[in-house]
Amino acid sequence: MSDCCVVCGPTASGKSELADSWAEMLTERDGHHVSTIAVDSMQVYRELPIITNQARRRPARLVGVISVLGEWSVAAHRAGVGEMVAAEDAEDAFVLDAGTGMYLNAVLLDFPLAPRVDPALRRRAGEASAAAENPRRAARERELAFAGAAPRGSVWEGDLSFRTSMVYLRPPRSVVDAAISERSRRIAREGLDEAVAVGAMLKRRESVNPSVLESVGVRELLRHVSGEITLDEAEDLIATRTRRLARRQMRWFDKLARTLDGRAAITIVDDGRHRNLHIMHDIIGA
Repeated sequence: MSDCCVVCGPTASGKSELADSWAEMLTERDGHHVSTIAVDSMQVYRELPIITNQARRRPARLVGVISVLGEWSVAAHRAGVGEMVAAEDAEDAFVLDAGTGMYLNAVLLDFPLAPRVDPALRRRAGEASAAAENPRRAARERELAFAGAAPRGSVWEGDLSFRTSMVYLRPPRSVVDAAISERSRRIAREGLDEAVAVGAMLKRRESVNPSVLESVGVRELLRHVSGEITLDEAEDLIATRTRRLARRQMRWFDKLARTLDGRAAITIVDDGRHRNLHIMHDIIGA
């Protein structure tokens, strides 16, 4: 069984830097290259390197692997990680740089995934669930029922697929919010060309993935490109949505840390100073 080293936390918390450092330390210790694998639902899209924050000092896998015209899913990400691990020696370690909680659960925990559902059935389920207390959850249940599939098991259950060590970066809210403001400014100023390119695809009536169109940064910059809002307004909206995303991420990773307690080595760094810690040396025994 491979050793899986996870760095998770909210957006703009410094996950990528820490994940790359961990992978470099393992590479030095083990004497061969240790891969960093991104676990992020948006960094897979190759046309959005700035908006989805793909820049890093060490190449990561499952970054920029598909066009915004294509489809990606939890199942695809689980399969991608599995293929990469299978291609290595069974005892080799790898590092996950994880920002998307559902994707991380699917990689770490062995639970059955729900099958793909025809788009027509998905629309029908959505319409039938619009008045539900939790429309998204109700729609998913109806999708499976319409498709004749068995209900999906809990995403919080299942055996660990790897020997797992996890570092959860949970900086104070003020630290996260300041980093998000800085990142949002950069996305608004430097990611505009990416939004223009996506807008051109739409004008050509190309089928851009709906998840991309609704993603943080793309939606706001497309509104600016169309003349609906100013660039400053787009930046403010990006920051607001990103802060909400960060809160959801922390709630998810809080629960994941509780779920894995006693089964994985978990370290929670909540003082906002992880860049200066020697935490990885302690974990890997270097």
